[in-house]
Amino acid sequence: MTKRERVLAAIRHMPVDRPPKGETWIDGSLANAILGTDYSTAYQCFARDKHIREFLNMDLVNVGDWPQKEIGTDQNGNTVYRSNYGYEFIERASKHVTKPPIDDIFDAEDYVKPDINNVDPTIVKKYKEETDQFVFAQIGGPVSMLNEMFDMEDYMVYCLTNTDEMKIIADKVMEYEIEKAKLFLDHGADAIFFADDIAFNTGVFLPPRIMDVLAWPYYEQVVKEIKAYKDVPVFAHSDGDLNSVMDKYVELGFDGIQSLQPSANMDIQTIKERYGDQLCLWGNIDLDYVMSFASPEEVRDTVRKTIDIANVNGGFILSTCNSMVSSIPPQNVLAMMEEAER
Repeated sequence: MTKRERVLAAIRHMPVDRPPKGETWIDGSLANAILGTDYSTAYQCFARDKHIREFLNMDLVNVGDWPQKEIGTDQNGNTVYRSNYGYEFIERASKHVTKPPIDDIFDAEDYVKPDINNVDPTIVKKYKEETDQFVFAQIGGPVSMLNEMFDMEDYMVYCLTNTDEMKIIADKVMEYEIEKAKLFLDHGADAIFFADDIAFNTGVFLPPRIMDVLAWPYYEQVVKEIKAYKDVPVFAHSDGDLNSVMDKYVELGFDGIQSLQPSANMDIQTIKERYGDQLCLWGNIDLDYVMSFASPEEVRDTVRKTIDIANVNGGFILSTCNSMVSSIPPQNVLAMMEEAER
């Protein structure tokens, strides 16, 4: 089977010669350590990402475009950026919002929809034309994208106290995300990866009444509009404990789900029994301990057991429960990939 055939067969719960494997992202410094190279460690680097996936015999890639521009420096000399979503930020270990996209939440009507003309789909086309990888193209969801715009505390409060205003912003953001998905599909994407983190390790962090306004209607819209535009697989992603909302992902028409974080009570045996015939399951290899701190043999054992459970009747893609982060020892990556080949 070709790599694209293998991934598509797994999504459709058809027989495969081996379970496909592939990560949503591989840290650049980790890739260089495995390859013995000095590629750029930028979030996306075509040459590096192509090389590491070929070296590890992965079957898929997940790419996208998140436009931003430098607008100056702060008083400490940090470079300040403005996201296409309108907020300003500096980057330390992660993004730190310095100015939200609107000064007052009650001015939500003034929020300007992100400009699709700033999005460059070239990387999608490049992977489709120059590799044999199955190409997922990533778009954002209403929870994660709005959460990025504000401090976490402000975001949570606004969802509860200014739900109408948050919906006004979400309407514009999700119109843009769907435009982005269509642009990626026009340039060759094989599937859409809908990334929206909605849960802590103990459960979904917004109450059901808020999810019914600020999340689920947009999920339904995304699946319907993408599939009406082009009938491709649409996968959802969220870390955390999703047990209380797994039925929603099925009901709303997603083809698969990625993460399945074992340290957040996402037991692969239970998930497979309940949803394995309705969703393609992607992920589940633990990052908290197994990939980051266990021995290579423990990694191999976990991979064997996971495949034995999750690949029954197909419908499984092997990966970590999020992405290959820099804390993973190279030998554990090699153990995971080699065991999957067996």
